[in-house]
Parts: sequence; structure tokens; C-alpha cells
Amino acid sequence: MRRAVLNLTQPGWVILFAIGVLVVVGMASIYVTDTHYVRGHDGPDNAAKQGVRILVSLALAVAVLHIGYQRIAQHAYAIFLAALVLLIPLLLARLLDSSFGGLTAPRNGAYRWIHLPGFLLQPSELMKVAYVLALAWYLRYRKNYRRFGGLMVPVLLSVVPICLILLEPDLGTALLLLPVLLSMLFMAGARKRHLAIILGIGLACMPLAWALIKGYQRARVTAVLLQSDRLRQAVIDHPDEYTLLATKRQAIEWAASSGYQLVHSKNAVGSGGLVGYGWGEGAYVRSTLLPDRHNDFIFSIIGHQWGLLGCLVILVAFMAIILAGVRIAGATTEPTGRLLAVGVLAMIASQVVINVGMSVGLMPITGMTLPFVSYGGSSLLTNFIAVALLISVSQNRPYLLATRPFEFAREQAGRSPLFEREELGGIADGIDDLRGPDEMAADAAGRRR
Repeated sequence: MRRAVLNLTQPGWVILFAIGVLVVVGMASIYVTDTHYVRGHDGPDNAAKQGVRILVSLALAVAVLHIGYQRIAQHAYAIFLAALVLLIPLLLARLLDSSFGGLTAPRNGAYRWIHLPGFLLQPSELMKVAYVLALAWYLRYRKNYRRFGGLMVPVLLSVVPICLILLEPDLGTALLLLPVLLSMLFMAGARKRHLAIILGIGLACMPLAWALIKGYQRARVTAVLLQSDRLRQAVIDHPDEYTLLATKRQAIEWAASSGYQLVHSKNAVGSGGLVGYGWGEGAYVRSTLLPDRHNDFIFSIIGHQWGLLGCLVILVAFMAIILAGVRIAGATTEPTGRLLAVGVLAMIASQVVINVGMSVGLMPITGMTLPFVSYGGSSLLTNFIAVALLISVSQNRPYLLATRPFEFAREQAGRSPLFEREELGGIADGIDDLRGPDEMAADAAGRRR
């Protein structure tokens, strides 16, 4: 049943309220933090830019609600192809070492952005929503993924964008697509042992991937392990035994090089204590000790200003979004909508886990932003579109005269023909209830003839 655009349903209003809390906290933190690469007090200017992006994102979210997820999903493949095409100029720019006249100029050695007038477009962010749409549309009525061979198309659908994004390089976004894939396949009914095999193949390929990635990317991963004083000392004392992990020099200089952001991020969170220093207060707000504190490490700044309580407010808001999304997915019988809801939830939850994990030293630093909180245009736009699709699923629930999607009968040995006849008879009785007496009489006369 289609609802009016502003009739968001109860889960939709919960999601909207939680996003409002996240946006307000994010804007307040952006306002008081200056970027380390710009001289002067640019926090208010960044907050103003973020406010404009929020308004644009809200307008696009309203447009998505007006169109409806079903009409958008019909063009899922075209949207996915367009997102792939946007990734190609970045790949060419990196291979040719060219900025194409400033259109694809690198930042920090990465070719992730297309420089448009007044706006930096990050195609890998748009790919996240396009990927979820394409996968939901492909899986909606298929059952071949119940066999291992049937999983190859979804896997190949994932490999192409992952490889293109890795080459930018953007490790965080590439890793984000993997839990989205596994979550949607699991919800669609793929067998657990097949998913375990795919996961095992991925883990087996990790040594090869480790050998192929750049040195600074390996340093980001090993920086998490080198937090251990004992491990760093072991590398210093026996460098020949840890050549695959780090060099002696990297272990000695860890706190000032690969571990610099990690050390200061943890210090910022931990120094906030229970209630923090207050808004706009504290060493990590007033100084530029922590790079990218307005986007990648904004969770650390929130903990520094408002302590553990501020961090809990952020996490509770995200939990509210996830629980409301689970309720939407559970109440939806239309297969595309259910898969789309699961994909959006997996995307948002993975971003939160990666960002918070790297802020507190549990995961490698991958450049993943915190949804609705961090400074940025493409990520904000993408996340607003994603939650608009999620709310649209709760607004548009068609009635299906069929079994619930993705429910497969278990194989039962020795199932008696009598049981099957009784079950078919019950189904026939249910069909008779939907027919009129004239139709039933005509049908009976036909059987007598």
C-alpha cells in the first residue's frame, strides 16, 4: 500500500529522529574543529557547507520517497552501470598519472574524487547504493543461488566494483561491499555452507592480496597490531623474524608515523572521560594534533568533547536506525524491498563498525566516514538516499497472494503421500474460500462430466 511522501510510518519517524540527532552532533563538532591543511579558523565555513549539503541531501531523499523504491529498482542495472562508468576515469587517471586538467586531481596519493564546480564527487560512495540496488533486483525471484554455481553471478557482480575501488585506492569502501554481499545472500536463502566456502576462499587469498597492496596500506593494517608494546619490542629485537609484518625502523618510529593517527585518536577518546571537556573545549579541538578530525575521526572528537555519554548517544542513534530497519525488513513480504532493506542496513552498520573500530584502535585506518556525522558531500548524499529507500520500503507494501519470499521447504525423508494430499486439500479449501458459489458449482459439474 502506497502512502503519502510525508507519511513515513512509525519506523520511518524513528529513523528520521535518529538521523536528526546524528546530524546535529556532527554539525556542532564540525563547527568547532578546523582542518589541519587550511590556515585560519575554517570550522564555521565547513559547517555552513555541510548545512547546504544536508539540505540538498534532504531534497533528494524526498524525491526518492516520491518516486518509490519499486520504480527506482526497475532501473537498478542502469544505475549500477552508470556508477561503474564513473569509476573508470579515476582508474585511467591513476594508471596514466594524469589529473585530466584538474578533473581527477589526486589527494594524499589517492584518485577517489571527480572535481566538479563547487563539489567533489566520490563515485565509490555512489557505488554503495547502486550495488545494493543491483544485487536486490538480481536476487529477488531467483533460486539458483541455492546452488554453489548460482552464487557466481552475485560474486562477479561484486568483484568488478571492488577491484576498481581498490585501484583508486580505497580499501575501506571495497571492504564494505563484502558484508553487504554476504548479508543479502544470506537473507535471500543462500546455503550457509556455500557462504562459508566463499568466505574461506577470500581468507585463503589474503596472503596474495597482502603481497600486492602498497607498502603504506600494509602499514595501516600492521599499525593496529603494533599497538602492542611487546610485539613492537619483538620486531626491534628480532627484525628478521617479522619481515612480513614490519621493519625494525617502522617499529621504532611507529608512534610518529603509521601509528600517529591511531595514538592521537585513542588519546582523544580516552581523555574525554565520562562527560568530556565540553563543546569546543579540549586540546584535540583547539589544536590540529589529530588529522581529519572533522571527517574520518569525528567520533574521537565527540568522545573528547562529550565523553562516554556523547559516544553512547551516537551509538544509540545508530542502533535505533538498525532496529527500525530490521522491523521494516521483517514486515516486508515483497522480495526486492526486503533485500533492499537488508542491504541498506548492512551498509550503514558496516560503516559504523569500521569507523568506530578504527577510532578506538580495533580496526585499520581505512578512511571510512561516520554516516550523517562526518564532514563530506558524497557520503552524506549516499546515506540519505539509502535511508530514503529504506523508508520507502515501509511506505509501499504490496499485498502478495503467495508464500513469504526466500522461505524454502526443508527436505523431509519419508514424507507420506497422505500428508501431501492433506496439505494440497487445505490449499484447495483456501482457494474455494476465494471463489463464489456459482464458480464452485460450475467446477463441480465439469468434474462430473
